[in-house]
Amino acid sequence: MTVELGVSRKGSGWIFWPALVAGLVGPLLAGLLGRWMAFHFAGGLAAFVTCFFFAMMVGRRYPPRFRIPVWLAAVLTGLVTGLCLGVLTYYFSLK
Repeated sequence: MTVELGVSRKGSGWIFWPALVAGLVGPLLAGLLGRWMAFHFAGGLAAFVTCFFFAMMVGRRYPPRFRIPVWLAAVLTGLVTGLCLGVLTYYFSLK
């Protein structure tokens, strides 16, 4: 894409590169934490951490609705994701 001055800039999909990083780091972090705690806790904690940082990065560009601070939206998103993944890995064991 080009702007009016003719300078090339990255496309709108480039903002979602943290999703790729979170998708790669999350399972690795869950496997590492799984050595010291139950795997469903490790999976939930890894999902919380990766989703929190992803939401913080994306929230700077696309602010959340209803005047919620970005950090609060990131914490809520991380909690829901971590809880859902922790419950799923409890009932459907991957190890």
